[in-house]
Amino acid sequence: MDIPQEIDDYIKESIQYSLGLPVSAQTLESKLQASLEAQNQLRDRCLHLHSKLKQKDEIIERTRAEASMNALALKKFVEENQKLALECANLLSQCSKWEKECSLYDHDREALMDFGNEADERAKEAEMRVRELEEELRRSVDELRFYKHEYELRAIRELSNPHHILIFKT
Repeated sequence: MDIPQEIDDYIKESIQYSLGLPVSAQTLESKLQASLEAQNQLRDRCLHLHSKLKQKDEIIERTRAEASMNALALKKFVEENQKLALECANLLSQCSKWEKECSLYDHDREALMDFGNEADERAKEAEMRVRELEEELRRSVDELRFYKHEYELRAIRELSNPHHILIFKT
């Protein structure tokens, strides 16, 4: 396997440097050039990382601002929910009162309907009793007329009877 000449020279110069032997100017220039290139690459990498860091900081700042706005919105939502829950409880309480009132109203209405039905029944019974009494009165009047007529006929017969004696008191 052949090693490229540059690598072979680099290995040889490194061994010589390790042994304390003088290093050639070309090797030093090569190392300086490699060092400058590495420095430029590191600078570029550093600038790139600074740019990415700035982007990430901006993202973090936007996220914090959004989280803050979300927290405020959530706080308002919770407050509104609490108000709505209180209003709902008040409405439920009012609804319960109205349901009780409606129940009392229904009970009263049913009692009035029962009373009305009973009154209607009593009125019908009273009307029937009135008819019965009117019929009884009619029969009594007829009977009275009959007896009155009989009495008048008897009186006429007695007056027309010569044996009838009138006694006058003096």
